[in-house]
Amino acid sequence: MNEQSDSAGPEFSGLSDVVSLTSAPQQIADHILSGIAVGALPEGTLLPGERALAADLQVSRSSVRAALLRLERLGVVERRRGRGGGTFVSNAEPAALAPMADRIGEFHAERRNLLDARAIFQNSVAATAALRRTDEELTGLRELAQRYSERAEAAVARTADAQFHFAIARASHNPELVRMAVDIDTRINAGFRHDPFSDELFDHAVADHAAIVEAIATHDAPAAGRLCEEHFRSTTMPPKG
Repeated sequence: MNEQSDSAGPEFSGLSDVVSLTSAPQQIADHILSGIAVGALPEGTLLPGERALAADLQVSRSSVRAALLRLERLGVVERRRGRGGGTFVSNAEPAALAPMADRIGEFHAERRNLLDARAIFQNSVAATAALRRTDEELTGLRELAQRYSERAEAAVARTADAQFHFAIARASHNPELVRMAVDIDTRINAGFRHDPFSDELFDHAVADHAAIVEAIATHDAPAAGRLCEEHFRSTTMPPKG
């Protein structure tokens, strides 16, 4: 794999402080497959190099190499050598992913449970932050909400959203809550974020963030918690099929 691709792209950057995973190659492959299936990694996407991806996931390069080899054998990624080379998503068509439907289905079932748990957990985190936040932290939350509203491109918007919610966790002034928030985010995202994204969802999230901040500003713990949980459910959880 060409080392030029060891600079992580926008879907993978900015996550070193929130992603920590020890995973088997199949789990890594499942996450990449799922990202392809939901359109977060469209055809032609250059994946990070082995070194960068292993650093993001905090796994060995051999695990990453084995995962990419599995995906190459399935025909959904290809390796290109030489200048401008690397590992690219080569086929994101539903027909190409059909043989992996069971694996992807299992992954999404597990992920739905994690998303449900995160929504419930973030209710308590936001409620706690509303009671404990400092004026300085409130100013920071307002700035992060504003920054998110200016990030209309999917990859950077997802990362800006994560930064906003981790700032809420830090405002709880409980390191264990922060650790738990990091852990569940890690298990959901594993190296890249593939929450649904559209202009409508983005506008919804901008309004949600503003409402959450105002509830935290007025120390309204029940409202902050409820709004945060509703935000996670409406913007990250696909409807049940």
